[in-house]
Amino acid sequence: MIFDSDKYRQTWADIKQFASTKFDLFKVGFLEKAAKIIGLILFALALILLLFAIISFGCLALIFALGKALPLWAAALIVVALWLLIMIGAIVFRNQLFINPVLAAISAILFAPTESDKPSAVSCQQSGVSPQPAVGEEVRHE
Repeated sequence: MIFDSDKYRQTWADIKQFASTKFDLFKVGFLEKAAKIIGLILFALALILLLFAIISFGCLALIFALGKALPLWAAALIVVALWLLIMIGAIVFRNQLFINPVLAAISAILFAPTESDKPSAVSCQQSGVSPQPAVGEEVRHE
């Protein structure tokens, strides 16, 4: 039979090796991107917790500072009202403040070109090709 020759067996083995290598590269790229996304999510969580702690401490400090001029319950009501206004503002502007930046960062990670997708940098001087055609030179597209 025609497909029993060594040339076809070698070609089939090369195709399987190529497919295996491409799949391994896909897995490595996927793991790299997943690690970046998980790192981004963990960083965002840590940042949110730190921001919440800073805002909470600031609210307590503001309550005690206002407590010197007002009764403590009135100072607490003012600070709680400010806190609610901040939360309503965060909910109203959630797309601009939270969702759009997170989606932009994740899409930048997912759609960033990998090393194998980047074209090799060969300068025109090294290859002997001039970047601009000479005057009167015919431009051919092959």
